[in-house]
Amino acid sequence: MFELVFLTGARAGEVVPVTRTMLAGRSPECQLEVPDPNASRKHTQIIFDGTSLSIGDNGSANGTYINDQRLAAAIPVKHGDVLRIGETRLRVQRQNRPGAINISGSSVFGFREQEQDLSHSVVLDMSGIAAAPVASAADLQMRLEAIMEVSIALEKIDKLEEVCRSILDALLKVFPQAERAFLMTGTTATALSPAAVRLRGKESSLDTLVISTSICRKVLESRSALLFSDQNPGDFDQGMSIVSLKLRSAMTVPMLVGDEVLGLLQIDTTDAARSFTKDDLALAAAASRMAAIALKNAEQLRKIELETGHRNNLMRFVPGPVADQVLSGSLDIGLGGKTYQGTILFSDIIGFTRLSESMSPSEVVRLMNEYFDRMVPCIERDGGSVDKFIGDAIMAFWGIPFDRGDAVGGAVRAAINMQNALVGLNSQLAADGRPAVQTGIGINTGAVVAGNIGVGTRMEYTLLGDAVNTASRIEHAAVRGQVLISGATRALLGDQANVVAMPPLKAKNKAEPLEVYSLRALVVAGQESVISLPVRMGDHEAAIVRRLSDGSFIILHPQDCDICAAPLISDAPEWCGTDLGTAAMVSVIPPQAADGVLIRSQITLVDVRLAGLLGADALPCTCTWDTLIR
Repeated sequence: MFELVFLTGARAGEVVPVTRTMLAGRSPECQLEVPDPNASRKHTQIIFDGTSLSIGDNGSANGTYINDQRLAAAIPVKHGDVLRIGETRLRVQRQNRPGAINISGSSVFGFREQEQDLSHSVVLDMSGIAAAPVASAADLQMRLEAIMEVSIALEKIDKLEEVCRSILDALLKVFPQAERAFLMTGTTATALSPAAVRLRGKESSLDTLVISTSICRKVLESRSALLFSDQNPGDFDQGMSIVSLKLRSAMTVPMLVGDEVLGLLQIDTTDAARSFTKDDLALAAAASRMAAIALKNAEQLRKIELETGHRNNLMRFVPGPVADQVLSGSLDIGLGGKTYQGTILFSDIIGFTRLSESMSPSEVVRLMNEYFDRMVPCIERDGGSVDKFIGDAIMAFWGIPFDRGDAVGGAVRAAINMQNALVGLNSQLAADGRPAVQTGIGINTGAVVAGNIGVGTRMEYTLLGDAVNTASRIEHAAVRGQVLISGATRALLGDQANVVAMPPLKAKNKAEPLEVYSLRALVVAGQESVISLPVRMGDHEAAIVRRLSDGSFIILHPQDCDICAAPLISDAPEWCGTDLGTAAMVSVIPPQAADGVLIRSQITLVDVRLAGLLGADALPCTCTWDTLIR
């Protein structure tokens, strides 16, 4: 339901699902290890109750921060919040938004419209349950055992229908005199919907229950539990209870989670000698609180499943952010388009035609699935939408149909992460004796027209315009491992981007040459940068993928390579042969899933600016386009 994405630090790019309450810190004993020298051994509490997520500091020396605000106490967090532990930042992500829903089914209930005289009923305010006095130690033990029965019955149930049935089964077990129990969901008496019914020793479908609307209204509006008994005159009319059978005692209790009303449940009996008491009512009310929480959790899971299903079906035809707007009703999916300012990314596999000629069709399909499985998450994690797959090519965009304020930064971060993910994939392909793949990426920012294009029976949400064409032209010029960005994109990035200035690019159908830069690093926080820089150490290939805030670097390299035995030499096509110095080992970092068979190490270099690459000014490219062979 929730996940934490490492934005900075040695584990940057890793996604950790949150399925339980965890302790985060520098110690390997923590469920979430944060390898950061500024983090305490057991730094932060990450509290997950099954539906919501809260973060609290665990008495750390440097404090825990949410959105750069130091925590004084545990607070709930939401999608998009940024957690900082030491100098390591993690983003909270949630793909779906939970919410309560009502369940429906074929009704076995009927309502009696005649008003009831409720003046003699026993009424218990639900807000006072916790403070209600207990008659004796034996009574206290009985209550605790009953609550335990309900807790055990609902412990591992997550299906809405099963929860409703199990609530009633548990109550029938707690109250042996009860002959019948039913549960209805809804916030008002007129909106109640049947959820479950249980009759001791009978099938629930054999009887039709008739419920008093006045009792339902009283219970839901007052948020109070009611006890009815034939010992209380006025509750019953000529010996007939509120339902169609001749009952002698009944308890009706609202289902509450905080201030939210989920519905009500009723337990009743025809045995006058075993009528319910006020203590029974208090016990039923306490049990209903726990049952209501289980019901609420099940409702939220059902809502998530439904929303996920609708969204996944819609995403087969339109990108994720567009699907969200369609589902919320804020975007019309009819034919037509609107003008937006967006950032567009194209990528493709270099030499794919030659590569596929040497492979069988099934091998090509397998390779493409593995490739897209690495590339698409990089795009989506940084807020992008995949517009389409064009053979081996990917078209994606940011800032459309709405811009969260970091469209350009998200696009270039995704591009660098795509190239780094490819390093790990190629290591795995090589280990399997399969050919490696190389990609080129092109990015441009500008005005586009976005909307549904086609005919009524077949439409496609896509982007059109000169900015799209320019991004495609730039991508066609990119060689292995390159991320080429336009001058417009670089201008918006400012000093964040560390680039090599490429020669002016003469592109098809362009009157003037394009201003193009090869992006090799991007500042993401303080002095920390995400990097895509291939390097060599003798005959070994490796890749520098990050600079941390302390000036050290993260490098991916083969297991049999001693990265400190020889100088690191840049292998970037447009900046090839630059000596970066000899590395000193700091530590080996736990591998990430995308690393393939490579080792992830933390190293230091004398020159923390990588021979000027990590500077605000663009380095000049000494190559010409005709010497950069795709």
